[in-house]
Amino acid sequence: MHAYVVENWRRQPILLNLERVVDKNTSNNLTIIIVCFLINLGGLSVVDVTNMVVCFGANGVTVFQGLKTCVTFQLIMNKHSPFIVGIHCMAHRWNLVVQIFSSLSLVVKIEALLSTTYTYYNQSPKRHFEHPKLVEMIESKGLIFLKNIKMK
Repeated sequence: MHAYVVENWRRQPILLNLERVVDKNTSNNLTIIIVCFLINLGGLSVVDVTNMVVCFGANGVTVFQGLKTCVTFQLIMNKHSPFIVGIHCMAHRWNLVVQIFSSLSLVVKIEALLSTTYTYYNQSPKRHFEHPKLVEMIESKGLIFLKNIKMK
């Protein structure tokens, strides 16, 4: 989890320690932990937290970014950070999108084709040197093959 503060008109990240968040993960407890962290370990005063914390990023679970009882809502309503904007972590969001698309049969077939093509050209030095000719012949911009690595 991370938060951002603004210092001299520049956004500065403050990373929150995950161990402290895992213990009791209700939105009330997480709000208290975040505010205490920003004050005690982040070196900010209560006024600094109110005026400087402008962004709160987390995965999209309800406890962080739900409708009315989430951490982001509590930070605003309890006036800890009235100017805060909650942001769903983009890396997490992209991972969710990739998981959804990876289950489609067309995408599975395309991935299998690309994986087979990668293996075909990568396993033989002779074929590896033939690849640029193929790229030129089909008028592609794909000069190299990258291996597809499955993420969990």
